Amino acid sequence: MESTMELDELKQAWQSLDRRLQQQNALNLQLLTDSRVRTAKSGLRWLLVRSALQIALGVALTIFFAIFWIEHRDNVSLLVSGLVMHAYSVLLIIAGVMELLLLVRIDYAEPVVTIQRYLTLYRQWRKRCMPWLGLSQWLLWVPETLILFKFWLDVDIWANDHGVVYIFLAIGTAGLLGSMWLMYWSPTALRRRVTSYLDQTNACPAVMRAQASLDEIARFERE
Repeated sequence: MESTMELDELKQAWQSLDRRLQQQNALNLQLLTDSRVRTAKSGLRWLLVRSALQIALGVALTIFFAIFWIEHRDNVSLLVSGLVMHAYSVLLIIAGVMELLLLVRIDYAEPVVTIQRYLTLYRQWRKRCMPWLGLSQWLLWVPETLILFKFWLDVDIWANDHGVVYIFLAIGTAGLLGSMWLMYWSPTALRRRVTSYLDQTNACPAVMRAQASLDEIARFERE
């Protein structure tokens, strides 16, 4: 009889201890979650500011280039240059709005896995979008140069010497093809290093740090 009572008391003690351990683990998980989510939110805040600034810059450039090509409708080279840069400015706005929407939709009160999903979507968007925005600069610097020379110095490079513009385009095309070769057609080992570098650059250190903080919570939950 006494042995049975001792076993019951021991069982109850273990159950009580187990409940306390579970409560302690739950408390530790909550504290860790609050701390890491707060860190992730703080680190991503500047991305919201950057996206807003990109949109503002895109709007300003769109207005500037629209005015420019309207004023130079009688000059084919300047008209085309203005239209090209106008279109690029609109793309900057679209890219900024998409990033802003992805960041704003993150609800830090949601489960960690949900936050991670939105961060993954953000990284995927930048992974697809940013390389093309970057590659386009190899050619966009040509109309940019034509516009700036006309705007600041009142010099029409195309009207003065077609050959200079052809040289500009040749340099830009060579740079574009070289960059695309590194990204898509170079040997596998080199292409992987280039792709890894671009992925890390486009993902932003703040996003990578935020994901690392959230991964720490996921590891604690699995343990």
